[in-house]
Amino acid sequence: MDKQVVIMGARGSVPVSGKQFEKYGCATTSVLVRLCGRIIVIDAGSGILALPRLLGAGEKKAALLLSHPHADHLLGLGMCPKLMEADFRLDIYGAQRGGMSVRRQVGRLFSPPLWPVGTDMLSADIRYHALKESFSLGEVTVESTEGVHSGGVSVFRISGGGVSVVYAGDTNLTEEQYAHLAEFAKGCDLLLCDGQYTDEEWIKRGSFGHSGYLAAARLGRDAGAKLVRIVHHDPFRTDSELDAAAEEVRRIYRRADMAREGEEILL
Repeated sequence: MDKQVVIMGARGSVPVSGKQFEKYGCATTSVLVRLCGRIIVIDAGSGILALPRLLGAGEKKAALLLSHPHADHLLGLGMCPKLMEADFRLDIYGAQRGGMSVRRQVGRLFSPPLWPVGTDMLSADIRYHALKESFSLGEVTVESTEGVHSGGVSVFRISGGGVSVVYAGDTNLTEEQYAHLAEFAKGCDLLLCDGQYTDEEWIKRGSFGHSGYLAAARLGRDAGAKLVRIVHHDPFRTDSELDAAAEEVRRIYRRADMAREGEEILL
């Protein structure tokens, strides 16, 4: 399983609960990428709470790529059990946002009165790094580019072992952004793309910084992605509605589908 992606959370904005959300999941965005012996987590929504059961006994180190510090992409970090283990190391990479380093962004959420436990009170070895346009994690190369989202967002391309994964969460596929990301994601093995809205919803809410799921499917098709999984589902979108959306996106691109919490993809 050296080339593996696990969708730990696919929901956007807030976690949900209820039988109508069981198939596609209730947790907010977090993705595990295992590549060339490296453990890379993208975003730390409530889905990151699944991380301990996905790691082997000897896997004591991970990198977290933080696309942006909105709460739905961070809220799982403070309760992740791995961060309560003294022999676990987490390297967090993120761009400066709002004039704050990634350390300050994380610390702002995990501090009183918003949260009683700061990350400096956790047992794990947590280290912070300014995100670069390109850097290496062993044999893995991480490239980043800026997406269109309120406050900014990083889009990632993770490559190693002859495969690549592109994560374009929380980004508005404007005309200019579409062309840029189609080139950035060109020929990737897996594209994970924001698709929170229907086309009709996007007309009204596109300024919120998210995309329509049909646009996400078109992006995957035009980029030549081998697989597409659409993430950041609207918190009110039920399983039956997402099933219908999945049929629509497959008509646009047969290799596209709606991401499901717990789905394992072998590359």
